[in-house]
Amino acid sequence: MIRFKDFSFCYEGMPEDTLKNISLEINDGEFLLLTGRSGCGKSTILRSLNGLIPHFYPGKTKGELLYEDQSLLEMTPSEIAGKVGTVFQDPRSQFFMTDTTRELAFGCENMGYSREEIINRIEKAVIDLELAEFLGKSIFSLSSGEKQQIAIGSVYALAPSVYIFDEPSANLDHEATRRLSDIMKKLKSEGYTIIVADHRFYYLRDLIDTAIYIEDGRIIARYNKDEFCSLDKSLRVQKGLRSAYPEKELGDNFKRLSDNRPRDTQKIFKVDDLSFWYDSKEKILERISFETVPGDVVGVIGHNGAGKTTLISVLTGIMKEKTGKVYFEGKRISPLKRRRLSYLVMQDADYQLFASSVEEELTLGTSRKDEALVAHTLSRLALSEFRDRHPASLSGGQKQRVTIGASLIKNSRILYFDEPTSGLDYDSMIRVSEMIKELSDNGAIIFLVSHDFEFITNTCTRLLDLDAGSDGQMMELCDVNVGEIAAFYFNVQRGESNV
Repeated sequence: MIRFKDFSFCYEGMPEDTLKNISLEINDGEFLLLTGRSGCGKSTILRSLNGLIPHFYPGKTKGELLYEDQSLLEMTPSEIAGKVGTVFQDPRSQFFMTDTTRELAFGCENMGYSREEIINRIEKAVIDLELAEFLGKSIFSLSSGEKQQIAIGSVYALAPSVYIFDEPSANLDHEATRRLSDIMKKLKSEGYTIIVADHRFYYLRDLIDTAIYIEDGRIIARYNKDEFCSLDKSLRVQKGLRSAYPEKELGDNFKRLSDNRPRDTQKIFKVDDLSFWYDSKEKILERISFETVPGDVVGVIGHNGAGKTTLISVLTGIMKEKTGKVYFEGKRISPLKRRRLSYLVMQDADYQLFASSVEEELTLGTSRKDEALVAHTLSRLALSEFRDRHPASLSGGQKQRVTIGASLIKNSRILYFDEPTSGLDYDSMIRVSEMIKELSDNGAIIFLVSHDFEFITNTCTRLLDLDAGSDGQMMELCDVNVGEIAAFYFNVQRGESNV
């Protein structure tokens, strides 16, 4: 059993506690979901459990945190590692080796196990978690979902009794999310304690025993599975929670915006017969053709590895197409001209944060500072209180909103967002959706790469399904249909909808 007793924590250098008088008991074998708005304290609870607090994140603690009546705060990192295993949102942050087999062995080697013991533990992880197809592969060749499976396997080999998952679905496509759910189901059936912090939890609805809602560092509510999954929609929205059944609730909110707006055909952005491949000559993109006009919000979907990020990199001019042409307003445009027209918000917010304050980050690279626009953007994205904070001190979801805010201020003709809702709660997702719609109303062309069903159906006017062209056929950009997307995300019959 894990027990928090009036536990509080304040990060070093911060003016107030992040966690405030947390009292919580987690039973052996329990599946616990931690949820709440971005920055509410979910990740801090996880860091307290896995030893990152206080060994990596120093600060002041009050109260007790016990594991089987022993203080976790007094254990060494190696002692905690044998009891609590963590899978982070981005598995790359916990990899130390360049190939999968050595990565699976790395933790066991650090625990000082014998060669025979390490081999036995790896074999068990490979068999139990069905990892055989990944053995001996380069870490860099794996998809996000495959990397996560290796991360889980490396933790599984250590045989902890507690598994911690921090935003595990944030970067996964629907198939990888299903696989993650299957692995968690297996871990639960074997009696392990599982603690998950995530904004998207539809894939956990059959696994949850208890859900804890956190607000401003305090536990506000505790629910069993049935109570949590059946929360009234108005209460969920009030708490900033996503739906446990998103495929059943989006019909009323969804509007085919493309049907209601004039299309300026003189300003077409056109892609003609575009293909791309790396040195291996295996085509990642093959003969893609489509047209968009100002006001279009194009959802780019497809499985991990389908070429979504590669397509965006080519369209923005970061990489050059091998064959094909790109036109804008009737003229062929080079990669250099595309870079000047475009602004890209990358999936990993840390790659795009350079300034020493949020306000400075929003205006970095602009010719003049528009105070009113900055204030409007901060307010719309709920970042006003962080105006003078260093971006590195923010939560993952808050960082993501900062990079999105910077893109809005740049006012580029064509905007690209790669997984913009990764790590965002419901409130933030809706805020971002509304601001993107505002940009489209002002004539921008917007491309969204996203695995987020709720976001896609609330925001996009058109859909580009890269899986539709995996056999080399020309892919078409078509009007969004909720039933079609529900089929893609939730494996229901194409052409039907549960909404």
